[in-house]
Amino acid sequence: MARLTGEFADWHNLHYSTMWLTGELDLTALRDAWWRVCLRHDVMRRTYLSADEARTFDDPQSTVEIHTADTDAAAIELMRRTLGSPFRLDGPGFSRVVVVQCGPRRFLFGIAIDHIVNDLTSWLRIRADFTDFYNRALAGDAGDITPVGSYQDFATEQRRLFAGAWGAERRAFWRSYTEEFGVFPPPFPVGAANTGEYRSRTVTRDLPANARSLVRDFARRARATPFAVATAGVLAAAQEVTGDPLVGISVNQHGRTLPGTAQTAGLFVQTVPMHLGKRFGSPHETVRDVFLRTLDVFEYSLPLLVCGRYWNETLMAADKEAGLYVGLNEQPPSSFNLAPFTGTDAEYVHLDFPGGKRWPQTVVVSWNLYETGPQLVAQYNENFLPGDAVERLLTSAERFALQTGGEDVRPSPGTTGQ
Repeated sequence: MARLTGEFADWHNLHYSTMWLTGELDLTALRDAWWRVCLRHDVMRRTYLSADEARTFDDPQSTVEIHTADTDAAAIELMRRTLGSPFRLDGPGFSRVVVVQCGPRRFLFGIAIDHIVNDLTSWLRIRADFTDFYNRALAGDAGDITPVGSYQDFATEQRRLFAGAWGAERRAFWRSYTEEFGVFPPPFPVGAANTGEYRSRTVTRDLPANARSLVRDFARRARATPFAVATAGVLAAAQEVTGDPLVGISVNQHGRTLPGTAQTAGLFVQTVPMHLGKRFGSPHETVRDVFLRTLDVFEYSLPLLVCGRYWNETLMAADKEAGLYVGLNEQPPSSFNLAPFTGTDAEYVHLDFPGGKRWPQTVVVSWNLYETGPQLVAQYNENFLPGDAVERLLTSAERFALQTGGEDVRPSPGTTGQ
């Protein structure tokens, strides 16, 4: 329904990856592997005839496209034109694999999957299956394909539950939630004003080497999760910076709550608002409140825009941006890339397609708690949001989350901008 109404229109719906491959790439095995991936996951063979009618085909709706180019520059330009083309709602599927061959041992490889059938967890599963099936094809393994959880079964079951008491409970929860906090997190109230075109700025704070263990220890003491600590840190920091107890943020919540959906490929992730609503006496109390609220949100997770329309209620404002968006990353971005195919070496290429989604009024805060080089990162529009407020937000959030026994880990960590 969101796609039909134009809210998720073009390029920003693509999950994609591109890389140069050097070595022996077996194109026949590659095609066979992708064919098997599409057969294993029924969502890869799914199209949408309307907001209420989907169709799942027996045969794959995409194949590996193979092109040739004389130079690297020509290959990249060809990849831009083919991989980044928007998918049509009524078109033949929502996935695309492109290979541009520049020589007997040099290939530009690209894969794109539309967000309408895919989220990050699905991307990781599909990526792993693609690599596995390629290796099996190289070994001459033509055995049966073991299917995983069916997205069609999930959708059918959710529709059934949605029409009964299960759906009524969720409607009551979200009605109460939005009556208390509104239909979307408020803006970041720090004197923001448009002063020109969108201009992206990234601010990075290097965290202590033991930041990950400090956050996990805080979570253990608060009987919560690292996500609750990271989220509470930003919420508490926003309260401190703005003086407003009703600040809110936006977070992603994975909705694989029905039995059998853990390994199912499809779109399950939802963006939901998260608030504190009041000040608490201790950091542990703050983290516990956020943790318990995440449990409720997870239990009653639904696609709020679509369900609101179904109930003729507004559960989320689609035309507004959250002032703050928070994410917790415990693996580096490279871990989400497709593994190099056997017999090749990979060099990843970052391609920006025109029309990529931007959030001109949102600060995207990322806790990158890697094993090495942990960081706290904020991306924002410096022609809208004042940079000093963003800097203070990160300082306060770090102070909150990286504390031991109520004491700050360090007094004044440095900040770098780029």
